[in-house]
Amino acid sequence: MTFRYLPDVALADVAFEAEAGSLGELFESCALALTDIMVDPATLKPAVARDISLESDDADRLLYDFLTELIIAKDVDSLLFREYSIETAPDGRSLRATARGEPIDRERHSLRNDVKAVTMHMFGIRHEGGKWMATVVLDI
Repeated sequence: MTFRYLPDVALADVAFEAEAGSLGELFESCALALTDIMVDPATLKPAVARDISLESDDADRLLYDFLTELIIAKDVDSLLFREYSIETAPDGRSLRATARGEPIDRERHSLRNDVKAVTMHMFGIRHEGGKWMATVVLDI
């Protein structure tokens, strides 16, 4: 699983590409990239677990909804996550995930960017050469 930032895509956004060997691993890579954009993950502890179950029309929308759930957890419940266990259905239309992290502690956590939303700009999942890849642009 890997991800890399895409500089110069937009000034008020942060973009990244992720890749993995399976769809579930791709979702995990994207969640880890989102975490890394918001906070130094080394400053987080996996003290709280949150189960997430989602269904969607397709894998693209499922990833969009999943990342949005993580942003909502930050905004509504002040939770940030550093570990993810994700299972996706073979058709890419549903997932079950457990995210582990803790409530935001401004004294201890090294906060980076306040991600407001996942955008549809350049957003998408593709399967090429035996790898799953995603491009994601986040509004900050």
